Amino acid sequence: MFYKQKPRERRQTNELFNWFNSQLTFPKSQWALFEPINNIFDFLMAKEILTIQLGELSNVIGAHWWNIQSAAAAVSSDKYEAVENEIDHSVFFREGVSDKAVGNPRLIAVTIKGEIDFPNRKVEFPLTHQNEHDWILREDTAPCDNELYPNMDFESNDFCDWRALLNNKLHPKSINNLNGFQHMKPTETFNLFSQGISCMKKEDDLEYIENQIRFFIEECDYFQGFNILLDTDNGYGGVTSQLLQLINQEYSNKVIYTIPSFPAHSEYNFARRAECLANIGLVLDSLFEGSSMLSPVSLDPLWCSTNSRKFRRLEDLKPYSMYHAGAIIATALDSILLPLQTKNSFFHMTDFVKKITMEGRKAVGVSCAIPLLDKVSNFDSINSAFLEVVPLTPGVENFRNCWRQHLVWRGLSNPCEFQSVVDCWSRRQWDHTMTVNSVFSTFCSAVKPYPEKFLGSSGPYETGNSHFRTFGGLHSSETLGHSLRELHSAISKIEIKSLQRFFSTGMEEDDFLENRDHIFSYAELYDEN
Repeated sequence: MFYKQKPRERRQTNELFNWFNSQLTFPKSQWALFEPINNIFDFLMAKEILTIQLGELSNVIGAHWWNIQSAAAAVSSDKYEAVENEIDHSVFFREGVSDKAVGNPRLIAVTIKGEIDFPNRKVEFPLTHQNEHDWILREDTAPCDNELYPNMDFESNDFCDWRALLNNKLHPKSINNLNGFQHMKPTETFNLFSQGISCMKKEDDLEYIENQIRFFIEECDYFQGFNILLDTDNGYGGVTSQLLQLINQEYSNKVIYTIPSFPAHSEYNFARRAECLANIGLVLDSLFEGSSMLSPVSLDPLWCSTNSRKFRRLEDLKPYSMYHAGAIIATALDSILLPLQTKNSFFHMTDFVKKITMEGRKAVGVSCAIPLLDKVSNFDSINSAFLEVVPLTPGVENFRNCWRQHLVWRGLSNPCEFQSVVDCWSRRQWDHTMTVNSVFSTFCSAVKPYPEKFLGSSGPYETGNSHFRTFGGLHSSETLGHSLRELHSAISKIEIKSLQRFFSTGMEEDDFLENRDHIFSYAELYDEN
């Protein structure tokens, strides 16, 4: 029976593997015979993933997501024993190098705002190992108290810094400020894709981020790949495009999963909306080119005529609030990424991507149900629960016509028993769809500043804490092609004269014409034939 190793045990495993490798005297062509042994060594090592967040909305999403993960790690093992048997928190959290067990999010957050002096911001929050399996937050390291911000109105998008939402202490190397932009004119806005590119070329920002990436990767035992959250309607898209080029050059064999986030645009004026659409087209082009898989997420219709996303049980949801949108998207991401954190599993990030993408269809849709209805145990109850599912991908109303999908059900009392039920239900629902179901007894856990009114009907409530069932899905569907075609149509209607600010930063008209052609070619990938 394998178990989660402590740092010293993992070092011993690495030494054993190196010794075993050095004793090989047979030709390398025969190494395939020993592939099962190699897989065992891979299994014994932690499979770490580095998260990179670029932009204000993405950092807000990330703050909620890290809070949810920390809350899950802090759940008492005697009360929710299944949590500790299912989740390996070291996938996204790092361990300290000293004897005292400490941990921080394995995170690089990119921002243009100046640093704010948070009390103990550079102090790693300690964790204690109760046994080989546990990653539990100690009681004396409670999350940062929001009393530091007594007048903070998160719902108005007027809070000073995304870190005001964050309960975790970050490693000093996790924060990166773009000096290239800060040296520009004080009145300049960071709204253009081309600004992000020129920003990375003017200063040493790219080299600095590269050094931070190397720091986090070098301390990993078995690094899987990158999880990148980015804003799409501003200069962070250009920053991401340059970063993807670097990662593909330096870490070409690693998986890159990108999650482009789209803020609400309905209140923008005509000129700003045109810039946003142009940014989105340029960003998606770079993501199709440089990432292994991408999942666009938003609560806003954007380039489509549909209404904003509505959750049947979240009546107070405000799609235009980064605080609300970030909480919903973070909860969905926490569910769909849960299979990557499964203990005692050979499931790898490469499998995660290959099971859902095919034939160049790198864009996959995201759906979620928050919270999931109780007592999901048979076909009728699953059908009722599935009515709660809401797409989070722009321009997608449903995922009925899917080729492949990965569905994650969490918070169910008998996962082994429910696995066979939901697999049978999936085969009846989608005759020609390859569906992978992952079922977990682990609840989604949330603490302040997660919007409490979202959870009023879900329960059960505890002191400052809530645990609730969720559903998350990844879908490769022809509806992604329809969304890309609508985006192409919207971009084609933009008047070139409204993009003059792009031209002043080095872009040319041919760049936009070429981008439109690329978006259309990506849409064609999703044609049924």
